[in-house]
Amino acid sequence: MEYKYTAIILNKRNVGETDRICTMYSLEGGKIKSVAKGVRKPQAKLAASLESITLADVTIVRSRGLGKITGSIVENNFTAIKKDEQALLNVFAVFHLFDKLVDFENPDQGVFELLQKYLESMEKAVGGGDEQKYLIFRYGFIVKLLDALGYAIGVDVCAACGCELTPAKICFSSQQGGVLCEQCAKQDKDAILVSVNAVKMLRLFLKNDLPTFAKIQAFRQDFDSMRLAVDDFLRWNL
Repeated sequence: MEYKYTAIILNKRNVGETDRICTMYSLEGGKIKSVAKGVRKPQAKLAASLESITLADVTIVRSRGLGKITGSIVENNFTAIKKDEQALLNVFAVFHLFDKLVDFENPDQGVFELLQKYLESMEKAVGGGDEQKYLIFRYGFIVKLLDALGYAIGVDVCAACGCELTPAKICFSSQQGGVLCEQCAKQDKDAILVSVNAVKMLRLFLKNDLPTFAKIQAFRQDFDSMRLAVDDFLRWNL
């Protein structure tokens, strides 16, 4: 049977002498894999449209197994990202994490649109001379993806007791799933001290649309504090 997908190519792996297996996240089928036959041959027509970091309309013929990619029409090549080394490194880091977090054949329109917005936002950010924007989009996307997949980070009240937070001293606990008040932090030996502005940044990520993150301005110490908390949360949950 023939299936048509609107898909973002996440990665590819060479198999045999001329073939590749492409992993993609599609609007219609979620994360899927399929074989691109002969795509590594000179003058192969599908090669350019099946590069990583490409949004394409992909046609797959499948009777059993992974099936075969028979057509691909590019919708967005994200050329600016592909020409910028730092942007590429950030996007591939996001794709690597995305691949680990997202199951196969579990379509989610919200997740697809979030990934598309991330790439579109990164594409616009290239050339602005502010590489911290790449990291803000990267971590903002990760926080929103975790939330969409059910790994919500608690930032509005204490994750342990539910009381309101005061700016005096705020800690983050991956075990508890979010920020802790000063009293609860005393009982969690693994809690990490985070800045008030780092918590505010996490709230902005969760409550706002991803393209608006271009407006976020952050001191390095606050960004690093937020990054430390998110990285620890990922280590705990992956």
